[in-house]
Amino acid sequence: MKTGSVNIPGTPLALIGGLLVLTNQRLYQGPLDTRLAGKLLSVMGKVTGPTGTDTAIDLIVGWANKARAVALQDIASVDSVGRSSLVVTTENGKRRTFGVAASARTPVWSPNNVPHRDEMLAAIRQAISRV
Repeated sequence: MKTGSVNIPGTPLALIGGLLVLTNQRLYQGPLDTRLAGKLLSVMGKVTGPTGTDTAIDLIVGWANKARAVALQDIASVDSVGRSSLVVTTENGKRRTFGVAASARTPVWSPNNVPHRDEMLAAIRQAISRV
């Protein structure tokens, strides 16, 4: 288990933290629950922002709070990208990016993330070799 993050698609930036858990069956990323804070921002955005601000905030918060999982049997490959990301490619060609951090307060660009990313990379590769 490592501190994980939900990366913004197509970027090395993390939107929200959580846990990245490797079991004997799957790789699971469970985000921190930020729905209450998101609801507060949504209400404030509706009152003070342009039309649609509340809807946009609700969509982003909903996306960020969704758990993500990949079954080990579906993983074709896993590679490291940047200092804190792992890209998992499934047998059907779908790619998912998972963030790995040294701690919940470590920025994604920190070199402190590299050993944690590499440890998770090695563990995933070992796990998929056993499936």
